[in-house]
Amino acid sequence: MNKSQKSGLLLPVMISLILMACWSTGMKAQVVSPLQAGHYFPGVINVRDMTTPPPGMFFILYDTYMWSHHYVDRNGNRLDGIDLSQLDPRLPDLNVDMDILSFAATPVVEWASKFKILGATYLALVSLPGYSYSKARIFGEMGPGMIDTTLTTSSVSRTSGFGDLMLQPLGLAWTVSSFNLMLTYAFYAPTGRYATGGSDNTGLGYWTHQFQGFGYFFPVEDQSTALMLGLTFETNSRIMDTHVRPGNRLTLEWGVSQYLSERFELTVQGSGNWQTGNDSGEDVWWDPAVHDRKSTMLFSANYWVVKNKLYFALKYGFDFAIRQRFDNNLMLFNIIYNPGILTGKKKNL
Repeated sequence: MNKSQKSGLLLPVMISLILMACWSTGMKAQVVSPLQAGHYFPGVINVRDMTTPPPGMFFILYDTYMWSHHYVDRNGNRLDGIDLSQLDPRLPDLNVDMDILSFAATPVVEWASKFKILGATYLALVSLPGYSYSKARIFGEMGPGMIDTTLTTSSVSRTSGFGDLMLQPLGLAWTVSSFNLMLTYAFYAPTGRYATGGSDNTGLGYWTHQFQGFGYFFPVEDQSTALMLGLTFETNSRIMDTHVRPGNRLTLEWGVSQYLSERFELTVQGSGNWQTGNDSGEDVWWDPAVHDRKSTMLFSANYWVVKNKLYFALKYGFDFAIRQRFDNNLMLFNIIYNPGILTGKKKNL
């Protein structure tokens, strides 16, 4: 191969490397990302969080740490490389290695009424815009092959800020014998930073209406054992400044909680999260018939540091059965604090 032929091969290779570097650093492009995973994050809540609470106000902090080394495509294959043979059949593959780390802290304020509506406890809550931080590193390497050297590119990007607001104005919880049922309506407002093609987005850029139903069965009289099953449905508005409306989503969750003492609890929970409707709009440039999905399994050990007042939950989880999503591992640390206010009870003087 002569020098001019090598130069001809280097051009498409370098273009590919530059494009990958631009993608990894989030270079602004006026296109919408096809990765629209929805607002609701299954597995963050504790197994018993959707049971009927006592009257009063509660403060909750959900801390989520995630890390991923792989993206899984629509066929369930991990993205470990880029096929450059489409540019030139003599080129070797471009190997890709990635490390994505993220942290999010989401504060929640919940209030449960003393009065009843249709025999149910009324609840309302607000999930304040959580603070998140993410760091992504993507490394690409190609060669040697038809060229004399190995070509590499590496890039690191960081993003931080506050996300979207969630408000639940309606929640009704019924308790009948050994069963609990909770029905809720909530919406997400796009308060987080968002710009189409932006490299530092912390919000999703659209409104979501969320409908939930959670049921519990307590097989023993002291309710030390709880079985949970829940459904969450999300329907979305158009992404701001675009003609794209993300498809509807459905989440199925289950969980088992077992108290080994009055304060110490072990849980196992799982979920499936599916896109059920097509992305729609004039700006949809990907195949809308391809729907993402993932399943998650989590294990936790939880403890009431102060009985019925201060609760700590430590969880580990992992994703599986993934399509068109990142393959995540998760660590969560959740705190529930019951200050004993707005209970509707008068204190003795």
